[in-house]
Amino acid sequence: MNLIFKTMSKDLFFETRQQELADLVQAVEDGRDNALLAYAEIKQMKDLYAQAERQIEELAMDEAERYPEKSFSQHGYMFEKRNGTMRFSYKNIPAWQEIDQARKQCEEKHKQAFLSRQKGIMVATEDGEEIVLPEVSYNKNSLVVKREKHATH
Repeated sequence: MNLIFKTMSKDLFFETRQQELADLVQAVEDGRDNALLAYAEIKQMKDLYAQAERQIEELAMDEAERYPEKSFSQHGYMFEKRNGTMRFSYKNIPAWQEIDQARKQCEEKHKQAFLSRQKGIMVATEDGEEIVLPEVSYNKNSLVVKREKHATH
């Protein structure tokens, strides 16, 4: 198949998907479509695309290795190869393990003081000093979507 034809058809495919999503979002915002159903369908599509991406990622990385440059352009896209980052683990170091355990105990003590304060109970150290409460932040609420086993399309 001609590469230009394939590229054009892929562009058309992408533009069509983009327009379908824009139309779906607009229909939900206008109240013409159910937001829960649209949300579930978008999540499902996202999962399918993520799965496909994982399946071909290694093949794409292999193909990118054919290009000696760190950055290169291909099929209208700019690609940049990046080396994996170096990571250190200190879990095998006894001194680190002791400090980490002390950190966990400290965190738990202050967390329990916070939770007690939520219930109206004041907590202090053995010496009668008030335990400093940790700063608390909350994640954004989320909506988990799972397909029912007996559901059909």
